[in-house]
Amino acid sequence: QAAPAPAPTAGRGGPPPGFGRGPAHTGPVPALEFLDRIRQRSGVPSRPQTLDRVVAGDVTAEITGIACMALATFDGLKTAAAAGRNRVIALEDCWWSDNDDLARLEGNSTFKAKRDFIRAHNMVVARFGDHIADMKPNPVAMGMAQQLGWLDHAVDKTDPVRFAIAPTTLLGLAQMLQTSLGARTLRAVGDPKLPVSKVGVIWGNAAQLPSIHMLNTDIEVLLVGYTHEWEAVMYAQDQAAIGMKKGLISLGQAAGEQSGMKYFADWLKTIVNEVPVDYVPLVEPYWNLNHPVNLISTKT
Repeated sequence: QAAPAPAPTAGRGGPPPGFGRGPAHTGPVPALEFLDRIRQRSGVPSRPQTLDRVVAGDVTAEITGIACMALATFDGLKTAAAAGRNRVIALEDCWWSDNDDLARLEGNSTFKAKRDFIRAHNMVVARFGDHIADMKPNPVAMGMAQQLGWLDHAVDKTDPVRFAIAPTTLLGLAQMLQTSLGARTLRAVGDPKLPVSKVGVIWGNAAQLPSIHMLNTDIEVLLVGYTHEWEAVMYAQDQAAIGMKKGLISLGQAAGEQSGMKYFADWLKTIVNEVPVDYVPLVEPYWNLNHPVNLISTKT
């Protein structure tokens, strides 16, 4: 007969000496416990310095459902609340800044309306982009490639950031992206007739040096979520002006990464069975002159 397991000691997850272990938790799972579970089951250590944190709400709140979205927009929060999903996991920010800084926002009417909506619906909002970016495989890269039907065309299927697609033109590629991603206002740099078959991608924020490095490889076009126009956009523009066969397509932040949150939500369903988990697609905030339709919901 196997020897009994040693009694747990204080400081190692068990009760203090002299106290018996309490009953297993059977009630509603609070928000913080779900976050801890995601961190543990993803196998990704937390960064020493990170922007990831709960940015709104009470971490002890009872969770009725989880909504995964690219940004915690008011539109997205409304959709989640209407579906009874009061736990929001966002790839990006909630409070209009890279670090969700609340300094000087007290008294701001937009901040108050959004904060009060979150409180009224007992919502808990967490930014989780750093952790998601460190997961293997990367959910954003995998989800975007799946949405475009490009996984089989990836040069490296474990890290799908370069693709060999069927020959087309820069214009043809832009039209396909518009249809597949619902990107009404994507923008393209370069000759519309440019032959394209080698594509590189930087989903989400395309920083200066990674963008320039990618454009200096043998790709013909770089797809980005968004970027500073004086960096990657101007570099691609100058390449075209030199006569190089290069192009760039900017999709917009939500269109350029949110399919990754669908992939993440599908993974999350494999480790969360107490409450429903949904992906919430976001509307594009921009409209174009050929189709001046506002998709932003004004109902509260």
